[in-house]
Amino acid sequence: MPKLNLIAADGSRRTLDLATLALPAVIGRDSELAQIVLVDSQVSRAHCVISRQGSAFQMEDLGSRNGSLLNGNRVPKSPLRHGDEIRIGGTRIQVELVEKTVVDDPLVGKRLGGFDLHSVLGKGRFGVVYRGVQVALSRPVAIKVLGEDSRGDPEKVQSFLTEARRAGRLNHPNLVQVHDVCDFDAQYLLIMELMKGSVSDLLKAQGSLPEPTVARILADTVRALGYAETQGLVHRDVKPDNILVNEEGVFKLADLGIAMQVSADGMAHQDRIFGSPHYVAPEQARGGAIDGRADLYGLGASAWHLLAGRTIFTGTSRQIVSAHIHQELPELEELCPDLSEAMADLVYDLLEKNPADRPANATEVLRRLGEVQKQARREATASRPRLRRRVVRRRRR
Repeated sequence: MPKLNLIAADGSRRTLDLATLALPAVIGRDSELAQIVLVDSQVSRAHCVISRQGSAFQMEDLGSRNGSLLNGNRVPKSPLRHGDEIRIGGTRIQVELVEKTVVDDPLVGKRLGGFDLHSVLGKGRFGVVYRGVQVALSRPVAIKVLGEDSRGDPEKVQSFLTEARRAGRLNHPNLVQVHDVCDFDAQYLLIMELMKGSVSDLLKAQGSLPEPTVARILADTVRALGYAETQGLVHRDVKPDNILVNEEGVFKLADLGIAMQVSADGMAHQDRIFGSPHYVAPEQARGGAIDGRADLYGLGASAWHLLAGRTIFTGTSRQIVSAHIHQELPELEELCPDLSEAMADLVYDLLEKNPADRPANATEVLRRLGEVQKQARREATASRPRLRRRVVRRRRR
């Protein structure tokens, strides 16, 4: 797919898919003027624009103060070719227009049981997920097929089936629904609701998301976490990859089959450390007992990524996990100067190191999100512009 690879001065990266990005797309540092926002004082508010004419892409400078460099030369306007490098302020943008060779998947185009497999959607822990159709009902579905390297391992087969059946017993409007689990011709299949894409896809396309969109994503996700709490489950891996969206714009949490059951003492006791480094709660990373507040930390870390367009910490997996445990948070307001005070406070509270200092449960988070959305509506209808508040560093434990 044609894409732009953005490399910031601090080494952080993000990729924009030109096939899904709404063009023309302005690049700049003002979130009200630009669709691709760069946090860089050397970048003008509306610096340049990427547009498309037929199958060709081009870049045009918008009278920026420091200019737009293409392969080291300042240009007012130029077509883009595969391998070009744009430099805007401290950010390098690599242009990738040539499709990489894709290895054919042997199951694409096949029928397993009553399911036709049409294309690969992605790969997970246990195997490959395909876009397909349940033939008898003409119903579009997502089909996870246990990988060949796992099928010969009875323990992995049992784990796959256990997770599938556990997820299939759960039913909530903000959970990705599991329809069935079956085996056919030595293949193990998990049949799920087909979703349009993930929140990670939105991040790749837009770099960061506006606060109202993030508030909707968080509200839908926390409703799913509230349901998990009522079932005595801790998800353990809340992150943008696991928050999907359907064609109607409803966000749903996936992979609740990997959740841990809470014991009689109200805690889930981990037998091994689980989770993704960028979103893992400190107590979860230490391997201790956890409850639903660990998922709320993952929600807060996801919110930070969605709002700022970057994860909280960078480095190796070990360094990132250590930072979640020991390091103070950066200033979110400096990355998102137009962020509302209510949203900033909620994200900070979700990211408290001590779970006792976080919101008590999903219900409390949903209530506060309602306040965030009410504040946004009041500001949108106010007759005067909102004054930018002075950034005051909160005491964070």
